[in-house]
Amino acid sequence: AIFASAGTARAAGPDPAAQAQRLVTQLDAPTTRALVAEPLSKAKAAQERAKNARASGDLHHATELDVLALTWAEVASDLVRTAAAEKKLAEVQKQVGELEQKAARSQALIEQTIARRGRAEQNLTSFEASKPPNVGKPAANKASDKKPALTKPVKGKGGDKK
Repeated sequence: AIFASAGTARAAGPDPAAQAQRLVTQLDAPTTRALVAEPLSKAKAAQERAKNARASGDLHHATELDVLALTWAEVASDLVRTAAAEKKLAEVQKQVGELEQKAARSQALIEQTIARRGRAEQNLTSFEASKPPNVGKPAANKASDKKPALTKPVKGKGGDKK
C-alpha cells in the first residue's frame, strides 16, 4: 500500500483533500471517465477512507489518506494528459508521413526531369553530329556568286601605225 508520511502530507500542499476533490470532480467527466476509471476509483476510495478516519478522530491517518487520494487523482490527471499527448503525436506522425510521401514524389519528379534533360541533350548532340557541316548555315561569299567586273578595252598609246 502507498502511504505517505506526515512530512509528505505537509509537502503536498495546503489542503490535499481539497486538491484531490477538485481533481476528482474535474476528471469524473464523461469524456475522461473511461480512461481514468481505475485511478479515479482508487482516489474516491482513499477519500472515503480519509473521511471515515477523520470521523473516528484519527487525523494523522486522515491526512495521509487525503494525500493518497491526491496522488491517485494526479495519476488520473497524468493519464489524461498522456492520452492527449499521444493523440497529438499520432496526428504529427500522420503529417510527417504525408510530408515524406510528398518529398519522395517531388524527388522522383526532379529525377525524371533531370533524366529528360539529359536525354534531350544527348539527342541534340547526336543530331548536331549527324547533320552535314553546311546545312542550316548561310553560304559564305562563293566565287561563283560574284559577277564579273565590266572592263573597257584599253587602247594602246600612240594608236595604230600604218
